[in-house]
Amino acid sequence: MTAARDRYLLVSVVANEAQALGLYRLLQRSGLSPENVAIVGSGYRDCDAVGFAKPLDVSRQRAFRTAAFTGVIGAVMGLAFLAATPVRIFDNMILNILLAITTAGLSGAMGGFLVGGGVGLLSESGESISYRSKVERGKYLVLVEGAETLVEKADAVVKAFQCESTQRYYFRPPALGKK
Repeated sequence: MTAARDRYLLVSVVANEAQALGLYRLLQRSGLSPENVAIVGSGYRDCDAVGFAKPLDVSRQRAFRTAAFTGVIGAVMGLAFLAATPVRIFDNMILNILLAITTAGLSGAMGGFLVGGGVGLLSESGESISYRSKVERGKYLVLVEGAETLVEKADAVVKAFQCESTQRYYFRPPALGKK
């Protein structure tokens, strides 16, 4: 079995297709292989192909996660309310417990779903969502992925080019055999 290798990524944002092609050619002339360089934008690779998150998917995930958490908290608080107050709807204590857990849990889940989904939809958190929105606004991304030395070489080339922004990322592979 071979060990997983560290991966590095360089993301450069450029204003238009001509700049993206110019940077792509410049990177190739400096010795970078086409398999390490990609253009993301209209007419080239799309955001889904390179794994940039969709805002609605992120919002949906955040809504369900928040709803699950607040639903459990709501159910616990419903039980605490039932234990702390003399309020009883039914003569049977089991029915009162079920009612407290159900109503408080559903209320918490509904609030968490609305808040979590709203926050996820209104805030563009996460850099992949930010990159996706730049591409949707007509910008282009030039990506370089590979070993550290390759990305450092590309970074030196990109610094001489007129990019709107450039960001480097490091991805550590998961440790094999460790739990």
